[in-house]
Amino acid sequence: MAFCWLTLVMRLESRRYQILRWNDDWTGWKLLVFGALVTCLGFLSFITTNFSGQRLIGLSVAVIGIEKPTDIKDCIPFYPLLKEKLEAMIGRYSRSLTSLSLVGAYAYDQYSVVTIDADGWFGRKVYCRYFDRNWAELEATVDSIVFPEFVVHCCRHPEARYMSISESREQIVNEKVPVLDRTAKNPKYKLTFCLPPIYGNESVWLLIAELVEHYRLQGVDHFYFYIKDIDAYSSKLIENYVKNGEADAIYLKEEQDRDGYQWQLVGVRDCLHRNRHHSQYTIFSDLDERMMPMGETKLIDYARSTMRPNGNTGSIKVTARFIARSKELPTKYEGEETLRSYLPTLVFHNTSAVPYIGFSSKCIVDCAKVFIMAIHWTKAMFPPYREIFAPRGEILIMHYRDFNVGIFPRRTLPILLTFGPFQMTEYPSHLMERLYRNVEKRLRLVYLQS
Repeated sequence: MAFCWLTLVMRLESRRYQILRWNDDWTGWKLLVFGALVTCLGFLSFITTNFSGQRLIGLSVAVIGIEKPTDIKDCIPFYPLLKEKLEAMIGRYSRSLTSLSLVGAYAYDQYSVVTIDADGWFGRKVYCRYFDRNWAELEATVDSIVFPEFVVHCCRHPEARYMSISESREQIVNEKVPVLDRTAKNPKYKLTFCLPPIYGNESVWLLIAELVEHYRLQGVDHFYFYIKDIDAYSSKLIENYVKNGEADAIYLKEEQDRDGYQWQLVGVRDCLHRNRHHSQYTIFSDLDERMMPMGETKLIDYARSTMRPNGNTGSIKVTARFIARSKELPTKYEGEETLRSYLPTLVFHNTSAVPYIGFSSKCIVDCAKVFIMAIHWTKAMFPPYREIFAPRGEILIMHYRDFNVGIFPRRTLPILLTFGPFQMTEYPSHLMERLYRNVEKRLRLVYLQS
């Protein structure tokens, strides 16, 4: 910048005599100043574009005398909220310490986030590491902390194309994840769906197909599948959705260091940040749940009308009813006879009574308004936003559950019986034919024609 001012002074001195002769000809002055500014801009452009491998942003920042932050308290705009919730131990889990590995990294306007799958790291000090497009490290290591569980907040480095997390500043980094840009002002999607990690040995292709085609009818325009364990037959269907640009599949590490259900929160926390500023609204729900408003209203329209863009509602909790799924899922698709025998929305009808509001709820959220997400509800919102309960007469979740698995028969079923007698219900008639045909078309394409 000093060079620019020196250039301007020299030009003024060399042209003083000519300027005096202009006798208030301001056109000459304008030309003079314009020339000096062009020189300055050319010099700055040279600095920021002609030192490849010199960490360009670092050089340009140094030129104007601005120091890079070394701690998240210097860059996170909501650091007081983060500190408050950390001190209150919000979302802490007493679980065994597992090895550190990364899930994703996201760059927002003023900060970044790296998500991890390491359990038991709540409150541990870690360091944010930054790398350019050639994987060369950038000099911007930042002190941080794991909070909430599975999340590390970092300062944003505009030149970072990859990020990592380490336990010390000098630790050799062996794993990096690409930084996904979440700085766009207008979200790419209107309504997305986050499926927590699939785990276990059950073949789930039929549930996946029904889930996707149901929510597409409700206005969902993109899906995120988190996968811990999956059979090859079901994986083939997911690959088809990904190939067609309808879904992303996020595969978690193969190491079996905890029970399968304990991976759920890993996917929930990552999907919150993956969708922040990327989708206007996001559904968090399970593989065997079908969320739907009453009547002919679509979920996207319900979300828009309830969470107005300028309103203070950031999350809607939706109550669940349970429908007994009394057959094991099929392992192979053999045509429409398979659907007529096993498609949950078509075959199963024995439904629990309407429970108290919020029972076994799941959420539709605006991820930009939610600070900490849990499996069934939010743990913390950004002020001044709030979470509300959806009236049971407006929207419900129909949970097609195998009543004989796990602790359900001895813990959940007795609670359901207290709500009243079971009833026979039907999937909405105006959607059933379309859902059936869409599922049949997809499964025929993937399993019978490929």
